[in-house]
Amino acid sequence: MEKSKIKLLLLCLLYILILSACNQKEERVDKSGENEQEKVETLHQEEKAVTTNQDNLAIEKASTNGETDEDNHLNTSLTVVLEDVIPRDPSTDNNVYGYELNFIMKYINHTDKDIKGFLAETYFYDMFGELVYKSAMKYEWDVIPANGSTNFNTAVDLNQFNDVDMRFYNLPFENMTFNYKIKSIIFTDGTSI
Repeated sequence: MEKSKIKLLLLCLLYILILSACNQKEERVDKSGENEQEKVETLHQEEKAVTTNQDNLAIEKASTNGETDEDNHLNTSLTVVLEDVIPRDPSTDNNVYGYELNFIMKYINHTDKDIKGFLAETYFYDMFGELVYKSAMKYEWDVIPANGSTNFNTAVDLNQFNDVDMRFYNLPFENMTFNYKIKSIIFTDGTSI
């Protein structure tokens, strides 16, 4: 009987030691978690300061660079809107021979002259702001009326064996950000900017 009481007492002591060790470990984890949170907050503050500084430099550069003023004039003369992107797969669509993306576009002319055509660079980003695809755009179809707009559908063929092309093909429209830079605009009266 005495031996069983001693065993029980030893088991209770062992249990108390284990609980005590676990509590100390949790306290260390809590403290290190607090330190990690402080580190993350400090990093966010530093990143915000760097971003603000970069934004200020970009604004300063834009205000002092004549080329940027011309680019701004071109981009304010014509707006390119990407309304939808439709992927077409040759294994499910008998009307295409390779992987392609169809773009439903709208071009809005903000000038007092009819636009005959334009050249632009287009940029497609994922939801993290990483550039996924870049391409040149040439429009020379219907006249875009002065202070009016026109809708236009176009497509790009993609190589199924090219990782960049397939990443673009598989990027959902809702996760895509579209941007452009107008290079030149030609008006129906023969003038251009």
